[in-house]
Amino acid sequence: MPLDGYTVPAFDANGRVSASEATWLVGHPTTAPCFRVTTKYGRALAVTGDHSLFRRNSATGAIEPVPVRDLRIGDQVAIASRVEITERDRKNASLLTVFEQSGTDSWSVAVSWAGLGQLLHERRREIVDLIATRRGARDRRSSWGTLARWRSAEDAPLAVIDALDIPVSSEATVRRYAAGAQARLPVQVDLTDDLLWLMGLYVAEGCLVDQRPKNAYLTISCDDETLDRAQAVIEANLGLHVVRARKTTQRGPALYVHSQLLLDLWRHLGLATTEKSIPGWILGLPLSRLKWFLEGYRQGDGVHSGKKLAEGNRHEFSTVSTRLKDDLVVAFARFGLLPSIGHYASTMKKTGDRKYPFWRLTLCNVSPWSPLEWDLGVEQRITADRQGDLVWAGVTAIEPVQATPLVYDFCVPGKENFWAGSAVMAHNTYGPRMRPDDGRAIPTFISQALRGEPITVHGTGNQTRSICYVADLVRGILLLLDSTESGPINCGTEHEMSMRELAETIVALCDSKSEVTYVTRSADDPEKRRPDLTLARELLGYEPTVAPEEGLRRTIEHFRERLG
Repeated sequence: MPLDGYTVPAFDANGRVSASEATWLVGHPTTAPCFRVTTKYGRALAVTGDHSLFRRNSATGAIEPVPVRDLRIGDQVAIASRVEITERDRKNASLLTVFEQSGTDSWSVAVSWAGLGQLLHERRREIVDLIATRRGARDRRSSWGTLARWRSAEDAPLAVIDALDIPVSSEATVRRYAAGAQARLPVQVDLTDDLLWLMGLYVAEGCLVDQRPKNAYLTISCDDETLDRAQAVIEANLGLHVVRARKTTQRGPALYVHSQLLLDLWRHLGLATTEKSIPGWILGLPLSRLKWFLEGYRQGDGVHSGKKLAEGNRHEFSTVSTRLKDDLVVAFARFGLLPSIGHYASTMKKTGDRKYPFWRLTLCNVSPWSPLEWDLGVEQRITADRQGDLVWAGVTAIEPVQATPLVYDFCVPGKENFWAGSAVMAHNTYGPRMRPDDGRAIPTFISQALRGEPITVHGTGNQTRSICYVADLVRGILLLLDSTESGPINCGTEHEMSMRELAETIVALCDSKSEVTYVTRSADDPEKRRPDLTLARELLGYEPTVAPEEGLRRTIEHFRERLG
């Protein structure tokens, strides 16, 4: 598929990494073995066996492309110590966008600003009509009373503001109509450096509890001095009330912020994921802004006290999340820093011998030491040789991994693109130009139906799938490429159908006489595959458009021509 206006990290003959224009996204099936290559610095590259990595010849020092299947433990391969991307700053977040993208009932949100009461008075008859229509009440007197309360408080439902097409003031605040929900947020939240610092601290030491309507709060637990600063940032930037909990024998000091709106905002900003990670928009910030997030994380799960802080030589960033570990690698690479990575396990007295695994990313000999100075230029002394932005790192492990049905490559003219990151998993995707002998259900069912052969459904056929037409998947991929999100994000369809229903639908669309038969089902065949599209809708504005019958009809026409 040709691309226009998309850039990916790539390096030139001098080892210089830069954001370079990709001209094609190429998808191709693979039957070759696939491997994960881990290097001395913990960087892992997942590639097919016939894909080449650049190896330095131990005898001559020459640089040579070598297929992964020919690599050996101890070989030195090139990895990127620095990655340059197209930076995108994000100065604010709109709560109105949060409500719109989450499908929030606009009658459940109250908007307020100085002067709104007068605007409500001027449009009073229209508003009373809206209230009466919503209530279905014949008696309009109660509607006038409701309007009087709104006018006095200069506070009205967002639905009323939208219906009257009243521009929302940039000074407005919003709150939810809910029992006990009095906390307000600015309608436009400025994403200041202090707020980025708070987000970094939250990713390191915070969590969300969302059990609405009973409980909805954000909490952060660390030392009191850091919590003092976090409280000041929350109160100054968000205007929310903070509750503090003192240290006990069972837990450390903590703060709590009870606000459904804050949780909605955190989810909109990509901070409410089950597994901790760094949202893509933060990874894409200018370095002068990204450093504040890293500083907040350092004060939570990095070196922030004791001898190591006094020495100012060694950084250690810890996390239990593999996804967050990978995101931190990218964040450091934005500054040209290469951490060594170790996987360890700790124990706790109260749980005995139970092991708690975690990742540790270590940066030694970094100057200047403070992340808040890295955007002005930072140097790192490492034992590995460098070539431009590339580092020669020894291979420590080569292990086979399961291949996915399709491998996707970016074509970057004159350069090499090998920054391994998120993969595209094309599950239950179908469309024209599939191979009849593909082996997956849809091409098999269509081929059998067109030939008049029995349709072979595994098991009882009650297992379900959500099939996605190829154009919808590609559109989702392009939306993700055009965003600042780093994923993972599900794109597909939530329309679920059983395999028996799928087979019967294909037989009908093919106008075939084939009968549905049942064969033994493999033990590892999942009972259900249905992606959750919440993130795709909220972050990308994605929605599938091709209904299953229409997509199958197009696919069947291709198979008719191909099979004659």
